[in-house]
Amino acid sequence: MNVGGQTRTFIEHVPANFSPRTKKPAVIAFHGRGETDGRFAAYSQLDGADAVVLYAQGLNGKGGKPSWEATPYIGAWAHDYEFATDLVRWLAKSPCVDATRIGMTGKSDGAGFAASAACRINGVAAVATISAAFYQEHSHCTASGRPLPVLNMHGTADPVIPYDGQPARGLYSTDDWIQLWRQRDQCTGQATDRKLAPDVVRTTWSSCAHGNTVVNYRIIGGGHTWAGATKPSGPGDTTHSLNAAQTVMAFFAAHPLPRTNP
Repeated sequence: MNVGGQTRTFIEHVPANFSPRTKKPAVIAFHGRGETDGRFAAYSQLDGADAVVLYAQGLNGKGGKPSWEATPYIGAWAHDYEFATDLVRWLAKSPCVDATRIGMTGKSDGAGFAASAACRINGVAAVATISAAFYQEHSHCTASGRPLPVLNMHGTADPVIPYDGQPARGLYSTDDWIQLWRQRDQCTGQATDRKLAPDVVRTTWSSCAHGNTVVNYRIIGGGHTWAGATKPSGPGDTTHSLNAAQTVMAFFAAHPLPRTNP
């Protein structure tokens, strides 16, 4: 795909039962800094979903490592938002894709970019972020940004992107970022907490505008990893009390694009 005068690539996965006569949900997935689309595909287990999955490849930024806009490592020259927009439009026009069920996900820098892109790109139904890096200065998720359902997972012992943020690097804490998203989604009422396992606590805000939901999974002792991964996905402990791929896809299935919220 040519974007901004540069060739951009992605891996497309289709499910085993794929038929051109059946519309499938779709997911656009963004890898972490220093990773590749192939490595992300290998550990994320999203290939097991009954969906079309596009694993996007980032461009090399500072230090020669692939990353995304919405981080300090790559600037607007990358045209990542245009790339993401083109992927959404390409999927929405496909006769094999349900245009009301296009979600975005990612890990680390890719997760931060997925959230930032979802805030400004029409046609994205929901976003899910894992071990995300939310940079205050580079995020395009303003308080008046586009509201939509969001699911977040983060380990409390993440050695790369601390759960409680890092002011010196301009990183939001998880709680501060969730609070901003709750404001954007106009969530009211009290949160609902549920301990799913000794190391997993889920907090849900469901009284939000347009039927949106904000969900945060606090993974106690979890590292900079993809929950449920059976292959290396980053430093620190990986919980197997939760499967990120299955949880993300269930969240996307429950939150199609409302007719009144493009």
